[in-house]
Amino acid sequence: MLTISGLRNFYFVPKFTDMRCKAPRMLEIIHSRFGRDPYNGDVFIFMSKDRRRLRMIHYEDHAYYMHEKSFTQGYKYIKIQYTEDGRMVCRIDWKDLVTLLQSLVIDVMKITA
Repeated sequence: MLTISGLRNFYFVPKFTDMRCKAPRMLEIIHSRFGRDPYNGDVFIFMSKDRRRLRMIHYEDHAYYMHEKSFTQGYKYIKIQYTEDGRMVCRIDWKDLVTLLQSLVIDVMKITA
């Protein structure tokens, strides 16, 4: 069950789409590659290249938390457009995160006659 409230800071990481890593490694990449402190309770959001898998990772009370939601074939997340201003991590509002988690895009709709 997702236990994250809107009282946290949420950051979308658009340039990292490798879903093979687990929470400790992804937070290490946030620190080393993007210069962010992943241990202050902020939530980092990663999306796979095909937009079918989304991960939210944060660190709290000496524990790693990783929430993942994956769609089956034919469904995917809406595409997030962001301004290309050189930042590697984009802040995302709570309401936009809720919209992202609840909205899906149908890739193909097959109708049989």
